[in-house]
Amino acid sequence: MDLLDKYPEAGNYLIKEPVKFNNNCNDILFACLMSFESDFLQYVKPSQININLRVKCVPRFLLNPKLRCYDGITVVQGKLLDVSSVTNYVYHTVWSCPEECEDNEVILHNIPKVPPKCYSCKSTLFENSGLRKCGDKVVATFKLDTEILPRKFVMVDDLIMKLKFGYEYLLYITVLKKRTIVWSIQEVVPLPAPLTTPIPDDIKELFDKCKGVPWKFVYCLASTIGGRICPLNNFMTAKIGLLLSLASVKANVYCGSPILHFLATGNNLGYIGRLMCEAALLAASSAYIGTNSSISTCLINASGGICFMPLPLQAYHQKQIHSILSVIETGDIPPNKAKLRCAVWAYGSDFKKIILYNFGSVFGTVYRGDCGEYADELADFTLERAINPSAVTNEEKQALNDIRKYIDIVANVRVTLNEEAETLLSSYFLAARKERPKAVTVGNFEALVSTCITSARLCRREVANIHDAVFAIWLHVSGMTEPRFAPDEYLNTPADIAKLKNIMKKFTEWLENFTGCSSH
Repeated sequence: MDLLDKYPEAGNYLIKEPVKFNNNCNDILFACLMSFESDFLQYVKPSQININLRVKCVPRFLLNPKLRCYDGITVVQGKLLDVSSVTNYVYHTVWSCPEECEDNEVILHNIPKVPPKCYSCKSTLFENSGLRKCGDKVVATFKLDTEILPRKFVMVDDLIMKLKFGYEYLLYITVLKKRTIVWSIQEVVPLPAPLTTPIPDDIKELFDKCKGVPWKFVYCLASTIGGRICPLNNFMTAKIGLLLSLASVKANVYCGSPILHFLATGNNLGYIGRLMCEAALLAASSAYIGTNSSISTCLINASGGICFMPLPLQAYHQKQIHSILSVIETGDIPPNKAKLRCAVWAYGSDFKKIILYNFGSVFGTVYRGDCGEYADELADFTLERAINPSAVTNEEKQALNDIRKYIDIVANVRVTLNEEAETLLSSYFLAARKERPKAVTVGNFEALVSTCITSARLCRREVANIHDAVFAIWLHVSGMTEPRFAPDEYLNTPADIAKLKNIMKKFTEWLENFTGCSSH
């Protein structure tokens, strides 16, 4: 921008002809060097002079939006997926004449197969200095927004230090016939929604009717997910888990809050897989893991969003499952130690108890899938859809769009636990450990705290209270293997909010007896 303001013609020349502009800069630098008085300047050749030109703050409206343009600068946006090992891009050898002729030294940017000869006496030159290397370069792989397949770009010197896996970048490039020159890169920093951003009317009305009670509001909000896949009150704990995971990922981008992963179990999980696919559309980015996919690439590609496994865990190779568990547990994606910045969604059936406990310890919370209790309702729902098929209405699209907007609005709310919520969570954890040590681990406790915080964030509160803690514990108990701590009638998910209120009241009374801690 400074160049455009002070010298508009030079600025336009740079944008339209960056290669020629760079060559002119090289010539100017060589001429400046030649103006000095030094004996060493006689060994400096024009081919040894090179300026790495960097541009910044380039107005987008001045750039050519077409990628396949020549000469001029264009800009593309993409996510960094991979970076090769560092190599050198400048090599040179020095050759001297044994007769010491004038201008007897020759600098070559390679190792010739046959020694060169002197231009004056035609004698064979000898190698005065071995191969020298300088200048670092890497090949960076980006997933561009405008292309399906990833593209590779060569990054040199100072640009290498700016590369971070899974982050979005603006690349200022020039596409030539045989290569692409990268002039500069800029990280795309997502900004949270302003505090004055209006909340969607339907969600605001729902929040007012629920009087800010977390379990009631989140329950109603999550029922919107998968409205065309199953009845509203089916798989509610799984829907709530998906909603909480979406909110935690967005909060991780803005304020570094812990990410909630999702794991569902049950007998027939076809509906859970479809719910996951639909809920993933609400995220900023998503990627799915196939049976032959690279785990590292998928997780990096899903940074800032969701990486889900559309098939049951039993369909994947054991090495893939082990890699996913290792990444979730350590938070690092091999082999480059990139940070995990996405939520992992998975589901499976026929788990043995010990294996399920291990998975639950890593994922944090296990959510209940299809265990046969919704068979009649699902059959009636499917029959009704088959008899009276209907297209997706604008109201359904708007409802999902409102959830996406609402998650963006509340994502930057920074939440802390109050003393009552902290005491209740600790008391439940200790009591559950005494009751069933293998079923409740430290990973489960971390997920309880994160669920409690995310529940308060969805209610736009900066302090998580005891109601958020009760809700988090209810979700944890609901997803446990049978026999569960609480009676099954305290863990039902009815379609009627009045019945749900009665269930939560009974669960709260049971929780007080179980922990010996008041939850009022």
